[in-house]
Amino acid sequence: MKYFFIAVVMILFVILYVWQNIEVVRMKMDYNTALQREEQLVKINDRLRYEIEWYKRMELIDAYAASRGMRTLMPEDIDIIVSKKNRK
Repeated sequence: MKYFFIAVVMILFVILYVWQNIEVVRMKMDYNTALQREEQLVKINDRLRYEIEWYKRMELIDAYAASRGMRTLMPEDIDIIVSKKNRK
């Protein structure tokens, strides 16, 4: 009976050791997957930032406005409104 208890404890330690190693390997795999996903997201973010800057170009803005029927603002299109503040 004494040896049976020792054998059970040894088997328990072996199982815990193997389980610990399996968990470590699984965590490393999850970490590597997260790193790959981060790289993908950084690339997507860089591409989107480039597209934002590209769309901010004045030629594209002018072409977009012209295609929507807008025209360049002229000085005669501006009205100046003067208001007087009431002082007490």
